[in-house]
Amino acid sequence: MTSLQPIRSIERAGSVRTIVPVILCGGSGSRLWPISRKDFAKQHVPMLGGASPFQRTLSRLDRQVFARPIVISAAPARFLVADQAKEAGVEIDIALEPQGRDTLAAVTLAACLAARRDPDAIVMVMPSDHLIPDAAAFGRSASAAARLAEDGYIVVLGIPPTSPSTAYGYISPGAPIGSGFAVDRFVEKPDAERAASLIDNGCLWNAGMFCFRASAGLAEIEDHASRTLTAVQRAIDEATDDLGAMRLGKSFETVTKISFDHAIMERTQRAAVVAAEFAWSDIGDWKAVWQESPRDANGVATEGRVHMKDVTNSYLRSDGRLLCVLGVEGLAVVDTADAILVAPIERAQEVKGLVSELEAMKLPEATTPARVHRPWGWYQTMDLGERFRVKRIVVLPGKKLSLQRHHHRAEHWVCVRGTAEVVRDNETIILRENESVYLPLGCMHRLQNPGRIPVEIVEVQTGAYLEEDDIVRVEDDFGRL
Repeated sequence: MTSLQPIRSIERAGSVRTIVPVILCGGSGSRLWPISRKDFAKQHVPMLGGASPFQRTLSRLDRQVFARPIVISAAPARFLVADQAKEAGVEIDIALEPQGRDTLAAVTLAACLAARRDPDAIVMVMPSDHLIPDAAAFGRSASAAARLAEDGYIVVLGIPPTSPSTAYGYISPGAPIGSGFAVDRFVEKPDAERAASLIDNGCLWNAGMFCFRASAGLAEIEDHASRTLTAVQRAIDEATDDLGAMRLGKSFETVTKISFDHAIMERTQRAAVVAAEFAWSDIGDWKAVWQESPRDANGVATEGRVHMKDVTNSYLRSDGRLLCVLGVEGLAVVDTADAILVAPIERAQEVKGLVSELEAMKLPEATTPARVHRPWGWYQTMDLGERFRVKRIVVLPGKKLSLQRHHHRAEHWVCVRGTAEVVRDNETIILRENESVYLPLGCMHRLQNPGRIPVEIVEVQTGAYLEEDDIVRVEDDFGRL
């Protein structure tokens, strides 16, 4: 199996050990469709005028407080995780789940990996897709949770509610202990009336952020979910090194799907809560994005090319073409290259159900975005008709596609930016801007970027069958043979 990098900062910083952050990078964020889809989920989508939520999560980890992060990701997203971490300037370790098994499996994995570094490591598990603007306040709250974790408590961060939301679970604090409180009880997502009552009684939102000493967390999991612990440990022992990431073994797929809250937090006698000092949003739907966005005097937030007139209390986003909106109130309008969402902003939670219907209809737009990310860059279909497809292809510096051939199509490549190196059967061609090359049906070919800037290619495919499964790979840098 692969071994994760040793934590260099296990020594104490002040009165508490440096915290090992474990970032859960799964989920599809379907309430933020169409920009968030299974194949390019919300944690990786740039939003609110800047970086992706995952990159924001990495950037708020103060190196005086936190050690090198461990990121737990679905296998298909591993290159996107690595690329976005590199863009953020943060070195990470990556563990790849062969199949998502909910948060008990992920938190158990986090505890096991940290314990193999140091049984007394303080672990903080956090989602990858939350918005916390004040990094310093986050660090203070994390340190307060870590002080309780040192004493053997399983700590959850609680968020002071700003409204009687029905989208979150609630935590009822009990007796004070140290820098926090014992947990009196957890409350499932309530209706609006009960949510208001819970807030009046001092309850906090459950943000799904947990902190514990690795050995204490494993002891609780052993007591309440021993089969999960055994399966995860076996999956780690079976793990292989996959281009620098730890790919867990098949035993991980045998873990029962259940949340850490239900399996452990609601059963342990060591549950504690720390009230967070920071503002927080899970940016879980378009209403939440609208609330976190800068808005004009009429309550309208916009991103991209938008022109509007007589619009109030709305969120308008275009990822490309001009979006014009006239005389509406309280709408979310989101335009992408291949799909448009128009919905009342107060019904934003229902978008998830809409996506489920699209999936049942087997529409590709439900799960796959127009821009498809690959380990070497990305491509996007610009036009499609009978016997032809036009793609825009961007290859990152130093990357190359697989050496491949096709049974049913020929291709024409036109270089519009940068300098590309093209292998065509037994010859190598340097393709500069405004130059083109023809790849006949059946020829062996490869596209590579030897330069320092991205290479951009316009590809025209012609033939009887133009789908992605007509690729025969002979060599590949990314293990896709």
